[in-house]
Amino acid sequence: MPWLDARLTKWLSLGVLVVQNSALILIMRYTRSSVDQDHLYLASTAVVMSELVKCSVSLAVLFHSLDVHTLSRFARLLYQEMILQWHQASRLAVPAIMYLIQNQLQYVAATHLDAATFQVTYQLKILTTALFSVLLLGRSLALKQWLALTLLTIGIGLVVLPSTSGNDNSAMVIDHQGLMAVLLACLLSGMAGVYFEKLVKASPKQSPDPKRALIPMHHRSDPTISVSPHQQFWLRNLQLSFFSVWLGLVVLVYFQDGPQIRALGFFVHYTHWTWLVILIQALGGILVAMVVKFADNILKGFATSLSIIISTIVTATLFHVPLSTTFLLGTSLVIYATYLYGRK
Repeated sequence: MPWLDARLTKWLSLGVLVVQNSALILIMRYTRSSVDQDHLYLASTAVVMSELVKCSVSLAVLFHSLDVHTLSRFARLLYQEMILQWHQASRLAVPAIMYLIQNQLQYVAATHLDAATFQVTYQLKILTTALFSVLLLGRSLALKQWLALTLLTIGIGLVVLPSTSGNDNSAMVIDHQGLMAVLLACLLSGMAGVYFEKLVKASPKQSPDPKRALIPMHHRSDPTISVSPHQQFWLRNLQLSFFSVWLGLVVLVYFQDGPQIRALGFFVHYTHWTWLVILIQALGGILVAMVVKFADNILKGFATSLSIIISTIVTATLFHVPLSTTFLLGTSLVIYATYLYGRK
């Protein structure tokens, strides 16, 4: 029954989203704080591996959903989209580099902030996404949505207030470094997400390419393989991950950590917890498509709010982080603002 399958998929994707949002920050924080700085795994290689996992999953989903039957026809489709349509695919390099830097900043924030502060503060991406939607897509927001964004900003301010007040100057520097990483990650998250949405929705229809006449017949993609909007979305995710992998290898791995990787290896200080963070981060990118397709904004808001509550409780229990009154008040405002912004 398609209706039952769609309903089951909706609730399953939301449930996994709650677990993913809660687990990513907690486990990432654990892997970055449980060892000393000399034995930390390289965040640049972890980011690239996460993108490689997303690329592999997108390839598998496309091959399974497309009626191509053979690897040769599937390769022909990829040749058509990645080579013949290169001028369209190359535009995804812009959000790809922004997503790479954003994921790198998440590791920096997880190193210098406790999981609860990181999780709540990271909800500022709702504000940046809304602002870039107005600027780049020309959308208009309702009064209650602007109210929700205002409450969100106030709530985030209350959450970070205890972390930036105190007499220990060294602690203040560490906190400020983590907070700056979160703020930049939220900015890049909103910009990259809206820019990617604009590219997907503004994709022009395929037109005849005069250069195709110079392509040998056995290399041409005719007859063209039609794809549905859902398959086109996964194709765009594949292109995005493709650029992310190569840009990550060049920008992050080679230029940032090249000497250390040549000396110690690509997977230096990797543990099973590191691989778990990589898989969870890749799952988060895949869940975006599923939640948008099968769920609505109200349920997504509830899922986000629930993940904040779970991560806050677990952080206070496992990491012995004291939760002040201002922190709890700020968290409550963030949860309500998340619900209010997505309420129809």
